[in-house]
Amino acid sequence: MRKSLWILVVAILFIGTSSVSAKTPDGKTPSEETVCDNERGAAYGLCNAYCEAMDCTDPNQHASDKGCESVKKNYEKHSDHPLPCLLTCPCPELLQLFADIVSGAVVVRSCTFSDRLLVIRTEDGTEEGQRAVIDSRGGNCNVNGEPPFVPLNPTEALLCRVNLRKAVEARGVMCNEAE
Repeated sequence: MRKSLWILVVAILFIGTSSVSAKTPDGKTPSEETVCDNERGAAYGLCNAYCEAMDCTDPNQHASDKGCESVKKNYEKHSDHPLPCLLTCPCPELLQLFADIVSGAVVVRSCTFSDRLLVIRTEDGTEEGQRAVIDSRGGNCNVNGEPPFVPLNPTEALLCRVNLRKAVEARGVMCNEAE
């Protein structure tokens, strides 16, 4: 118990100093990333430490493997599901447009988001283009709002939103909030 408390205190201190003094290995401070937003209480803090501040899934992590493993085990005591950053978004595996966006095989025209939707418009030679849609409230991803609808649980929907936004923004297209 005492060791777990110490790990949590260190993780919280690490998060606080990371957001104030430096960026994490992936170049984003924890406050800019949202993969842990569905977590609550201690699970949120531990998820944020593992996935964001320590970047334990990044090959350039600054934390030791032992430190990451300790935080992961502590998280598992406080949650009934895996760390969100250890999961994958199913949309690119099941819908070609999503795979093309992630790989950079298509040109992205725009990206807009709201609390419910993430819509990425791509170039396809038509005026409208294709739309990759993640509908958080409807719990699915789709192309152009048409079937097939790939079902997503809340964690997958959040993970897909974060990963798709990162892929788009890495190519210089900023995602803007819908009006």
